[in-house]
Amino acid sequence: MKRRNVLAAIFAVVTAVIFSRLGVWQLQRLGERRTRNEALASRLHTPALPLAQLPPDSSGAHWRRATAIGSYDFDHEIVLSGRTHDGSPGVQIVTPLHPEGGGPAVLVNRGWVYASDAATVDLGKWDEPPHATVTGYIEDFVHGGRGVARLPSHTNAWTRLDAEELRAAFPFPIAPYYLVALDTLVAWRVAHELPTVTPVRLELPLMDDGPHVGYAVQWFTFAVVALVGVGTLIAQDIRRG
Repeated sequence: MKRRNVLAAIFAVVTAVIFSRLGVWQLQRLGERRTRNEALASRLHTPALPLAQLPPDSSGAHWRRATAIGSYDFDHEIVLSGRTHDGSPGVQIVTPLHPEGGGPAVLVNRGWVYASDAATVDLGKWDEPPHATVTGYIEDFVHGGRGVARLPSHTNAWTRLDAEELRAAFPFPIAPYYLVALDTLVAWRVAHELPTVTPVRLELPLMDDGPHVGYAVQWFTFAVVALVGVGTLIAQDIRRG
């Protein structure tokens, strides 16, 4: 066999091994995602616990159903900018809730509202009862995120809930996780002759397989193409010889 064909065969085998390894890696990530989904489903389908009964660490509390009773602090609420819903720009409103029994305030993501610039909103229109019982699920803050966490042009607009920067921004201690509200307050707004809308509550986290199967098939296909393609070229070269 000619030297160039030998080199081409070696190149094809090495390339196929690399592509196959990437395919296996995607299958491993698929397994990790499914394990995560099982844990998520298990926690989301358990009865809601009072905040005081949650594990003290954010990893142990993550995705658990929880109920918080306390008073909203509308003077210190913030928004998450650049959030969309059904293709429309807006923000998510995040309001501190001071627990009834004392302790660190828990930030509550009360949901999405429309904002034409995806940053500015009249928060007063979206006030809820000051004393509230909120049921939802626990989410973790971002740790060590890159880029700017809050918009310099908007004092209360954040791009992400960064744990370290949030602790420095609030004048009181906050819990190591936040609560995503799932309940609605239509009846309360009707009683107070307010529009029968609340911020659009966020949906439960997705529990699909993600893109990993497609990526794995893609990498394995590349491996086969590399072997078959180079093999075909070598066979044609041998026949010509």
